[in-house]
Amino acid sequence: MGAFSGSLTYRQYRVRDSLSGDYLKAFDEGIQRNLFYPLDPSKDQDRSIGWCDPKFALDTDLDPSAYVMTDYLVLGLRVDAWSIPATTLKLYTEAEVRRVMEEQKRESLSRYEHAEAKERVVMELKRRILPSTKVIDMVWNLSDGMVRFFSSSQRMNTDFMDLFETTFGMTLLPHSAYGAAQSTQSGLLASERDQLEAIEPSYFVYADTAVQAMTEV
Repeated sequence: MGAFSGSLTYRQYRVRDSLSGDYLKAFDEGIQRNLFYPLDPSKDQDRSIGWCDPKFALDTDLDPSAYVMTDYLVLGLRVDAWSIPATTLKLYTEAEVRRVMEEQKRESLSRYEHAEAKERVVMELKRRILPSTKVIDMVWNLSDGMVRFFSSSQRMNTDFMDLFETTFGMTLLPHSAYGAAQSTQSGLLASERDQLEAIEPSYFVYADTAVQAMTEV
């Protein structure tokens, strides 16, 4: 969703670091290490996240020709997750418990045996249903360091920032006046950017004036 179709809602970031050396080769190595991989119902994992082809989410066999577009690097971030309705899980677990009691000619099972039955049901349901899938586009302008991620979800943006920094070894800053100043494209010296860390916030309205304005009817 985002870059090629659907909503144009996005959050914007700046890459704090500058490009150097054969960065496309380094980027490709990072992308290959963090490609999306399908969930395995036999494993104890409920969520998978990684990069995919920006135009076809099922394609995870990527090379630079798929995601480098002139001065832009475009990728899809795919997230798959198992989502078993609680009611469904409860019903099938109860059926499994009854089956075991009938098979073993018992009137009840221990808490541990109930947990085992539930785990068997979860694994079976995972084999029978498809995980939910979300795909969100990321567009990185390599010439000015601007990155757009087409989701406003806080969790998705947190996951995106973590994956981006793990993949590319570069720091993302939310786009703001401070973020723009911290960018290597800002024109500021490194020493001047460091001084930004010590800046104190400025208030344009006295505290008592603000309180009075809020209490006036």
